[in-house]
Amino acid sequence: MLSSLLLVLFVGAVSAAPDDVLFSEGSHCVAYKVIKTMFLVSNDTVVGKNCDVSAQVLPEVGGLFHIEVSIPARSFNSGDPDRDKDVLKILRAKERPELTFRSKALTVDAWRALFAKKDFPLEGQLYIGPNAFPITLQVEYKALEKSAEVLGRAKVKFQDFAMKPPKVGGGLVAKSKPDFELHFHLISNRILGADSIRL
Repeated sequence: MLSSLLLVLFVGAVSAAPDDVLFSEGSHCVAYKVIKTMFLVSNDTVVGKNCDVSAQVLPEVGGLFHIEVSIPARSFNSGDPDRDKDVLKILRAKERPELTFRSKALTVDAWRALFAKKDFPLEGQLYIGPNAFPITLQVEYKALEKSAEVLGRAKVKFQDFAMKPPKVGGGLVAKSKPDFELHFHLISNRILGADSIRL
């Protein structure tokens, strides 16, 4: 995501971990991270994690493959159950219970060329509710002895997904900044079909 994705900020603060420890080793998760301003002066960081993601590499006509990641909206955990319920509404979970990221389709050789770079942008679509939105993820590929890690982030704006930044009290009590981050950390041995394109 990426949201997942993955996506929004609400009232109530939760301490966020630094980027390098946002996910523990071996995690197969996504997260959103947003900054909100309280009473126009103090900033708090809100992080919602989701480790119920599933991912697969799917073939297309013409020898192409795309990566698809499904993220149940109900599984975001920010440490505040009320906020997490609001996330379901913002993500229009009644219309589509999962967020889905679908990458651009590439040949096996093109995928392996990207992985060999170890750090690259990846274009795709993020499906939220009934709509699909273009998104570019900055990806880091780490080859391990028996698997690989795929991690990275996207810096996005609420308006990119036809959303308005949440606010309370007309923005005087609390409001989010117009931009936020989507983070992910996936393990290849938990991605169905990953061996078909892995280095």
